Amino acid sequence: MADEPKNKKEPKEWFCLRTQTKREHIAAAILDRLDEIEVFCPRISQIKKTRTGKKRFVEAMFPGYIFAKFKFHAHSRQVVHSQGITRMVELGERRIIPKHVIEDLKASLTEDMIEASDLSILPGAEIEVITGSLKGLNGKVLAQMSTQNRIQILLDFLGREIKVSIAPDDVLLARDID
Repeated sequence: MADEPKNKKEPKEWFCLRTQTKREHIAAAILDRLDEIEVFCPRISQIKKTRTGKKRFVEAMFPGYIFAKFKFHAHSRQVVHSQGITRMVELGERRIIPKHVIEDLKASLTEDMIEASDLSILPGAEIEVITGSLKGLNGKVLAQMSTQNRIQILLDFLGREIKVSIAPDDVLLARDID
């Protein structure tokens, strides 16, 4: 009983939690169901190369980590032993993440996610065509033609430079090619 008033006055603080690999979203969903615990699991949506071309994937912004706000003495045991959580991140005696760090991060994101642009369609990008009759040719993006959802690229074809209009999904950054 003597501990109870101390726990009631204890402020909620932000902590960084280590999760199982590729299980950040599961650990966050489980913690989110617990009373008096706020969870923040920022994500990033980005274009990645696959065997069938490029696709947009959503992943944790900080792979293997999520943030949770709770009263340490009242909830730390329950949080650390939740499914998907492996441990609380600590540096000596320091475990609390300053409130402004999380607030600034949240303010910079819409709906806890950042959508990374497709770098292979930005003017100046060195690209390789991955589909169609021009497959395998390297070039440079000259411009985006947003009204037609096309990009204009400059290709070196048989010793001549030619301009071609192509769909953004038909190219990858040259450095992304194996």
